[in-house]
Amino acid sequence: MAYRPDVLRYYALALDPIHVGTGGMRLGRVDLSIVREPGTNIPKIPGTSLAGAARAYAAMQNNRYRWQAGSKTYVCAGQGQEDKNKNIAGHCGQPDCPICVTFGFSKGSGISFQGLAQFSDARLIFFPVHSLAGPVWITCPAMLKDLGVTEAEPSDKQVRVAGGVEHSGKLNLGWLMLEVAGNAFSLDGKLSAIPDDIKKRAVLVSNKMFGHIVNDNLEVRTSVSIDPQTGAAAEGALFTYEALPRACVLYFDAVISDPKFYQINGQQPLSTGGKQQVIDTVQQGLALFEFLGVGGMNTRGMGRLRVLNLNAGGTP
Repeated sequence: MAYRPDVLRYYALALDPIHVGTGGMRLGRVDLSIVREPGTNIPKIPGTSLAGAARAYAAMQNNRYRWQAGSKTYVCAGQGQEDKNKNIAGHCGQPDCPICVTFGFSKGSGISFQGLAQFSDARLIFFPVHSLAGPVWITCPAMLKDLGVTEAEPSDKQVRVAGGVEHSGKLNLGWLMLEVAGNAFSLDGKLSAIPDDIKKRAVLVSNKMFGHIVNDNLEVRTSVSIDPQTGAAAEGALFTYEALPRACVLYFDAVISDPKFYQINGQQPLSTGGKQQVIDTVQQGLALFEFLGVGGMNTRGMGRLRVLNLNAGGTP
């Protein structure tokens, strides 16, 4: 039988709005937009954002630091190159380093290793929307199908609702009013990592409407730079930015390869801990998402993401 790496599936709940920007400003609804899927225009969190944050936090958890000018400088995190004055710590690239082996390293001299943990993009499963029936979480058959749940798709003018959503034959999702289809929608016994409070208030919409509703209900904030001399708003410094709202539910995969099939400088990496040490290192990094967050605007109250099935070690 051919070798197959482990695929661990993690589910995550946004504790704060999450902003992973596209890297520049553009004309449109907001100045600073977030990353989206090209085909569906649905927002996502890129795997690079997850991997970069997990690497930095795992380095903290493993005490991978050195003292530099009287303060701690974390090594094995970041891009890996040291500056000329050694003020920026790089990757050690040692075969027994759990950070470099798990997330990869590049020492800038032709020596590199891709890492044994690969992260997929985090995709939306449930998106919170306000309604006259209270908060509900929308999803669609295409998103659920990727998770092994098959549901009949309602028409674009209809929704199917779970048992915890009260309605009178119609349900508004923000400004949009749709009819409630007769056949009930239930996720009982499915997607066990997701809180029951969310599944009981889930609303199934068509694949086409899902993207429209999500983009119409993103959080949009306005900020301004402060002039340090006057303490007032700086002229011309007003800008807007969007974010995935609090209480979104997403999922992503981590593909874990076995170190026994690789070599670094002629040595098997993590020869004592093996594949389990790679998994443990990934989860050490993911554990701090709940406190230190992912993406940008962390100083503006954004970014915290709780991995829901961390204690279960992901879903193989």
